[in-house]
Amino acid sequence: MLIYNVTHKVDRRSNAAFIKFMERDYLPVLMETGTIDSHFFTHLKGVDESDGITYCLLLHFSSRPAFDIYQERHALAHQKMLDGKFRGQYVSFPSTLDVVLHGQ
Repeated sequence: MLIYNVTHKVDRRSNAAFIKFMERDYLPVLMETGTIDSHFFTHLKGVDESDGITYCLLLHFSSRPAFDIYQERHALAHQKMLDGKFRGQYVSFPSTLDVVLHGQ
């Protein structure tokens, strides 16, 4: 299993619209790719939020090939979708995690 994490710091003025967009528009489009097994959209706690609210979007992939397909075919369009709606209102950075142990 592989987890692709994208951390977003969102301007406070855009926060409500960002959450609504993620729920109604962005996440459904991501899941329609058929490459992502599941996702979590989380609020990162214990960080300075004076300049924005921090969220982590964790996308779970069953394998590296599934992740590679997502990256090659869909990731750029999804980034453009987010930029088209919130350009200049957030910053983000990705990280990729290989799951070593998984508990129930």
